[in-house]
Amino acid sequence: MIDLHCHILPKVDDGSQSMEETIDLLKSAEKAGFSTICFTPHYAEPGHIKTIKQNQQVLEEVQNKAKEEEIFIKMLLGNEIFISENMGDLLENNEIATLANSHYALIELPMYQELPQEVVKKLLDKVKQKGFQIVIAHPERYQYLQKKPKKIEEYFEEDIIFQSNYASIIGAYGKDAKKTLKKFLKDEKIHYLSSDVHHINRCFYEKFDEIKKKLLKIIDQDYWELMTEINPGLIIEDKPIIRRKK
Repeated sequence: MIDLHCHILPKVDDGSQSMEETIDLLKSAEKAGFSTICFTPHYAEPGHIKTIKQNQQVLEEVQNKAKEEEIFIKMLLGNEIFISENMGDLLENNEIATLANSHYALIELPMYQELPQEVVKKLLDKVKQKGFQIVIAHPERYQYLQKKPKKIEEYFEEDIIFQSNYASIIGAYGKDAKKTLKKFLKDEKIHYLSSDVHHINRCFYEKFDEIKKKLLKIIDQDYWELMTEINPGLIIEDKPIIRRKK
């Protein structure tokens, strides 16, 4: 499986705070069955503003340490980019990272405060006009979509891609996120799944058997493979994803 959203690059954001923690998380990920991970540290001004160059240097240190520890996960770099006026320019200037150097950009919206639809459209259009494909991180966690899940159709255009978090299905982000993810999955709105793991004390890799069991009660095996391997693999290859529509 492939994980395209996590915060386990050490000491670059609010995720892993040591190399030791990162290595423990990578061991858990490998044990759970992940063969490829794209580290996606937050880029959110003014608090998290590490550049690609800075994150790449840390990634190389992790790769070297993982080799010593006989961890054989392929490690790539990206960012989770908090929506902003200048994110398109930052992407175009190679100051912040797309997913695995593809044209797919992982973007986070405010968790609780709903931005006007016209503002979101304007900001996302700026990114698309520069040739990037928008991926919206964990829509099930946004309070305004929890209150009205159908807003996912009103709020975003059809070409938007949605990534949900595995652990939402076990209630890790509350009952509303769990309920909303179920709705999105039944309606086949989600295009791929990721861990969004931050810390060893909330290591969802260790709960993966439970997560998979719960998800396969809602979705079929083909949809599972699409979201865990096929579409993440296509993103890494910078190819169009496969969309399921009812």
